[in-house]
Amino acid sequence: MLALFEGKRIFVPVILLLAAFITSQISAAGGYVAALPGLMIPTAHMGFIFFFFAFTASSLARLAPGTGPRFLMRNRRYIGLSFALIHGTHGVLVLSNLALTDASRTLPVLAVGGTSYLFLIAMTLTSSGAAVRRLGAKRWKRLHKVGSYYIWAIFLVTSFEQLLEPGPRSWLPIMALVALGLRIAAHRQGKGKRAAQ
Repeated sequence: MLALFEGKRIFVPVILLLAAFITSQISAAGGYVAALPGLMIPTAHMGFIFFFFAFTASSLARLAPGTGPRFLMRNRRYIGLSFALIHGTHGVLVLSNLALTDASRTLPVLAVGGTSYLFLIAMTLTSSGAAVRRLGAKRWKRLHKVGSYYIWAIFLVTSFEQLLEPGPRSWLPIMALVALGLRIAAHRQGKGKRAAQ
């Protein structure tokens, strides 16, 4: 089953689902602007799912090697690019909401959010073997590590209040903390193995 979504083929269901969701919401709301409130949070949540698996792929492969984690590792680049596509769409929706309605954001919020998109753009543009060779493995790894942790922090901070008021959206900050826990556990396991050698 997973073989159907190997490599670039993963984009097919992602694009179809995203397009179907946006189209249905616009149709139900009676227009693009009216649909924006119902589009922004779900697209952020949808993007987080892909971010979670891209962020934890190597950790899961180390902690629980198996078919699923191996699939994630083989396709981590395309899972990450799927996240970039969805989150980029989310960004367009947020900007549309600011431009076409009375909604507003403070300058610090725009700066912090904008920085996450700068990281996302940089990581997307360097998601290739050629980019690794141009940047050098060390600089490439630093960029993607800092960028991914920054985006992780944005997800956690913007959803953290959902932990204080449990509800249907509480799953996101919980899973963000789970993701960090997996990364820490995998790092400690790798460090322990190296020390034992």
